[in-house]
Amino acid sequence: MTSRSTTGSISGGVLDAERYTIRSGLAVVINNSEFLGRLRLPDRPGSLENEAEPLEEIFRDLGFKTILLTDVTKENMENKFSEIKSNLAKKIEQIDCLIIVMLTHGNADSVYAQDQAVQVDSIMSCFSAENCAELILKPKIFIFQASRQLSPNSGAGIGYEKVVQEEVRVSEGVEVVRIPNEADFLAVYSTALGEKSFQQTESASPFLQHLIDELKNMGVDDDFYSVLTRVNCQVMQFEPSHDATKDIRQMSCFVSHLTKDLYLNMTHD
Repeated sequence: MTSRSTTGSISGGVLDAERYTIRSGLAVVINNSEFLGRLRLPDRPGSLENEAEPLEEIFRDLGFKTILLTDVTKENMENKFSEIKSNLAKKIEQIDCLIIVMLTHGNADSVYAQDQAVQVDSIMSCFSAENCAELILKPKIFIFQASRQLSPNSGAGIGYEKVVQEEVRVSEGVEVVRIPNEADFLAVYSTALGEKSFQQTESASPFLQHLIDELKNMGVDDDFYSVLTRVNCQVMQFEPSHDATKDIRQMSCFVSHLTKDLYLNMTHD
């Protein structure tokens, strides 16, 4: 375990605020539909036009800058994340909220790039307090449309060293504020741990369809927790049309380390 000190300026008002202030945001939608043959994964036809493109459009309508990536390798993904962090560090870009969406195959603890599995924790840690100081105290949302079935093969991930806490100096002569490395993260999963995630070739998956619908209808006073709770309710009631799976149900879920209320609709500010 290690700890690193990052010098910055954070006012008490930011720490004590009841809701995140979001004036600018970036949403990165990664859609992997085709995979290297050695992975023995089926293609995901229809995902780009039925899920990724509509989701990107929704985030753009909410006021976010958007990036859509298709069939990316692990290296492609790492390079894009490094570019985002570099732009933040150089003050080329300002982001008050980061959203990363991955539409792909997965297992209990990993999701698939085009060429290999990457651990979910390692993807999220790219933007932790230790690895991306510019996003400290800002919401970081990760949305995974992928199965989470248990597998003896956890997949190769991006190695990282987890830190216990991050130090941020408020100003000279003022005590250090310690920010947990996991603070201000929100992980959203299409299905519960150990379960398969439904995928439909002629329409969006039930999870993404309901998420897209709820984001479209999201009012100015709708916090994102409420949106996700409504999505959970809708996904829970989805009944597959195929006889072999008609008795199977899916339960989407989210794990929040957010510290304030979250409102995403910047177009109504």
